[in-house]
Amino acid sequence: MVLDFIKKIIQNKQRNYVFITQVINALIALISGKLIAVYISPEDFGNYNIQFTTYTFFSTLLINPFLQFLKATNTSLLLKIGSKQYLRTLFFIICINYVLYVTFLYFYYNIFNVILLVIFLLFIFISTINSILSDYLNIHNQIIEFSKLSLVKSLSGLIFITVFLVLGLKFMDHIQALWMIQLVGVLVATAFFISKYEIIKTSFKIGYNTFLKKYLRFGTPLIFLAFWLWINNFFDRYAIEYFMGMKEVGIYNASYAVGSKFFLLLSPIFAVLLTPIVYAVSKKEIKKKAINKYGVYYFILGIPSLFIIYLIKDYLGNLLLSEAYQDGFNIIFWIAATYFILTLAQLYELIFYAEQKTKVILSGNIISAILNVILNITLIPTYGIMGAAIASCCGFTIYFVIVYYNFLKI
Repeated sequence: MVLDFIKKIIQNKQRNYVFITQVINALIALISGKLIAVYISPEDFGNYNIQFTTYTFFSTLLINPFLQFLKATNTSLLLKIGSKQYLRTLFFIICINYVLYVTFLYFYYNIFNVILLVIFLLFIFISTINSILSDYLNIHNQIIEFSKLSLVKSLSGLIFITVFLVLGLKFMDHIQALWMIQLVGVLVATAFFISKYEIIKTSFKIGYNTFLKKYLRFGTPLIFLAFWLWINNFFDRYAIEYFMGMKEVGIYNASYAVGSKFFLLLSPIFAVLLTPIVYAVSKKEIKKKAINKYGVYYFILGIPSLFIIYLIKDYLGNLLLSEAYQDGFNIIFWIAATYFILTLAQLYELIFYAEQKTKVILSGNIISAILNVILNITLIPTYGIMGAAIASCCGFTIYFVIVYYNFLKI
């Protein structure tokens, strides 16, 4: 069974290209993580992660739903009315996002650094353009160009952080440098590929209020879902910062990044193979059978992988991080297990997107997020960052149970 799956990957050139790109991006991320672990203190890394997590919160609620709207209407409404209304609305949303973000950082963390404020502003605008460009290439089946875009972004960030850290340049501090990794990556990738994007011009017009109503009907449920997804994925950082401190946030996030990489690399391969089957015009039973089959494949590959990760977690920590982050090596296995469960659930939840029954996904995320918060608050004071890792694992296990139970019923 597994051999048939491997053959399918090899026989498709585009999927093969995507897989190779993902492997390279994962290696780049691990090299970047190693450099950061060697040269940057856990406290500075923790400060950066809290700032980035806060940025993620506001962009998840404000920018991402609109990008999904643009993606969903790329071959319909956008072609009818052109890009003007979209760009106008997106500019307004980005400005609100920036103001709310820097205001929160100032009043909650007392952060007011002119260089950081400029980096934040540039990053929010350019990363949004980069996301639009990435979606455009994906939608128009330019898979190789899409893969090249992500590769250029990763390589650019790696080159910057290598030059900055290894040569010991002093024109900015470590937190600013960590943000510059992100900014340089999206800036270079966007500059190389922006010519691929086509601005749609049309004489057909609709009122702005009509356009806004269309977006709000589409985006409001996504905003609600995005909030609970963010709680599931990022609340633990704030809980660790509150109960323990910034240093522990840095240690936790570095080990978290290592543990999550294994199944974030493996799962997209299954998703690429399953997506055309699940979204095809065919009977529900055929779709469910395909999902079950690939779910079994994923399980067969995942369990031995977890066993190996458990045995070599300390070796992985020493290889990919540094001694300064040693207190987090024990959570590498737990985070790997968490992402195995989460990515397995994401395979089964494809049926609910295809059948437009996303209430299951929303309710599952709400229940798992509430459990996640309760467990983080309960476990972190006693068990530290291990408590946060266990809380995440339990929360996503509940999510999988809910998704799988409804999968059987659908």
